[in-house]
Amino acid sequence: MSDVAIQSFYFFEEIVSKATSTNVTRMKCTLLSFYPDFVEILKNKTTNSLYFCCLPLLIGNTMNNTCIVLEGGGLRGAFTCGVLEFLLENKLNFDRVIGVSAGACNAASYVSGQIGRNWKVNIEFPSDKRFMGLKYLITKGSYFNMPFVFKEIPMMLVPFDEKSFYNNPAEVEIVISSLSTGKSLILSKKKIEEIGLDKALIATSSIPFLSKPIAIDGQLYYDGGVSDSIPVKYALSKHEKALVVLTRPRGYRKGETSSKMLIQWAFRKHPAFRDAMLCRNDEYNKTLDYCEQMEHEGKLFIIAPSAEFQIGRLEKRLEKRAALYHHGYDLMGKEFENMKAFLQ
Repeated sequence: MSDVAIQSFYFFEEIVSKATSTNVTRMKCTLLSFYPDFVEILKNKTTNSLYFCCLPLLIGNTMNNTCIVLEGGGLRGAFTCGVLEFLLENKLNFDRVIGVSAGACNAASYVSGQIGRNWKVNIEFPSDKRFMGLKYLITKGSYFNMPFVFKEIPMMLVPFDEKSFYNNPAEVEIVISSLSTGKSLILSKKKIEEIGLDKALIATSSIPFLSKPIAIDGQLYYDGGVSDSIPVKYALSKHEKALVVLTRPRGYRKGETSSKMLIQWAFRKHPAFRDAMLCRNDEYNKTLDYCEQMEHEGKLFIIAPSAEFQIGRLEKRLEKRAALYHHGYDLMGKEFENMKAFLQ
């Protein structure tokens, strides 16, 4: 690269760092990968021309007035990780990202733009004995070792780019469930920043009976999946169309819980939450019916795993999680052009 090109590159970097919130380091790497195009761009004499010619190469395509909704499901989120990885590699962005439980955790690395991070955190690390187990439920109140998963991993082992997460212009929302009302609460990006992303993710991942509730502003909250597993009605109230990533195969419907007596006893002091738990299968199934209806009406584009790749929410076998991840990646690849045409 010539001295002029190098000087122009750093000049461009300075301009973009002031003009857009997209992570500059990531943009620099992307720009260098497009060097032949950059040479042509450098022929432009004006700053504005340089900026507007380069920007599409750097930050990818944002689908206007659209959002992506990510269902939870514990380690079944391996499918979602594969889907998001393909979207990241192909630089496809959304105006809004809505995540529930594991879906919110998977969304974090997508929004921060960290290719490969979801694989390390959600496919490889669950095999680590420090990640989850009954001993953590007994000693720390959660089957998942929350300090390890939400502190040690993102801060030391697989660093999370929090700055890029908040600088991403997309609105990010995380769903949690109120213990007092049994209803969902949607945490905005501003609220997430106020309380801390780690706390928001722990709250939406706190599964009843497998975790203790998390206090936010003096109220206790559990997993967002209790009250709104797939917040598509909310998504369509904000946007014309949405991509929905499910973690159960098409045609799946949730049966009645076999733990009615346990739920009634455990949440006897919180009747609204108790009722939400007892009615969860009905509400979930109604939401799936609504998803199918909206898909038929051309408002939702649904990506769901094949039944043959199904795993449990606490799946301990790395090969099973990996297979589901690759399935999500491949399926998104097959549907990518159809999805873009749908959303445009």
